[in-house]
Amino acid sequence: MCIACRESDGKRDLIRLVRVADGVLLDETGKKAGRGAYIHPQATCWERALAGALIQKALRTKISADNLTTLSASVSTLLQVSDETA
Repeated sequence: MCIACRESDGKRDLIRLVRVADGVLLDETGKKAGRGAYIHPQATCWERALAGALIQKALRTKISADNLTTLSASVSTLLQVSDETA
């Protein structure tokens, strides 16, 4: 289920975020160990998740400003790639 729009979808249709010791990372393989959360690969879902505290709430962690900036950059790159392939 997408943490932003709350719609259910298959795991392969969602992007997984994982909580690790030093922050939050994109889990492109979907196999990294740790608490995970899923988000649709759509700009509206990512904007909602990044603007609010949805990621922090779902992963039960605080995200530093640096980690949030890195995550936002990774997401924007990922969304550009998915737009080009669509």
